[in-house]
Amino acid sequence: DLTSDSVQSISVNTLFLLSTTVDRMNNVLWPYLLEFVTPIQFTNALTPLCKSLMYLAMKKQEEGENASLIRYDLNANLPSPYALTTRLLVVSSQPYVGDCRGTAALRLLNVLHYSVHPTLEQLWSKKIPLLVEHIEGRKGLLLG
Repeated sequence: DLTSDSVQSISVNTLFLLSTTVDRMNNVLWPYLLEFVTPIQFTNALTPLCKSLMYLAMKKQEEGENASLIRYDLNANLPSPYALTTRLLVVSSQPYVGDCRGTAALRLLNVLHYSVHPTLEQLWSKKIPLLVEHIEGRKGLLLG
């Protein structure tokens, strides 16, 4: 018996497993998954999407591809840096909604800082982790 919740759970787990364990999936999933960040109809999928993208971006950075995480010259379908920033900031304004998608959005935004604008690294590397820590601390208070 498959319910919509179990299908969703299987899909989320499969996406994360593919992004984190299969070596060559990085080339398949990145940057294709970025195309699903900005359309409103995919809002409910943002938490697992942001987590997978964050992992893939960190993996690319470890491989030395920091400056070229988002290659607009190779893929015209990608959302602009402005669209990504706006979407992720708007989503983060409600951090506890949708399985804490706001926190996932902030973490992705932090990883993509150089692709959004190279000068953001110094500011965002200090502010975003503090904001995520504050949100997660408040979540514990709200649930506890």
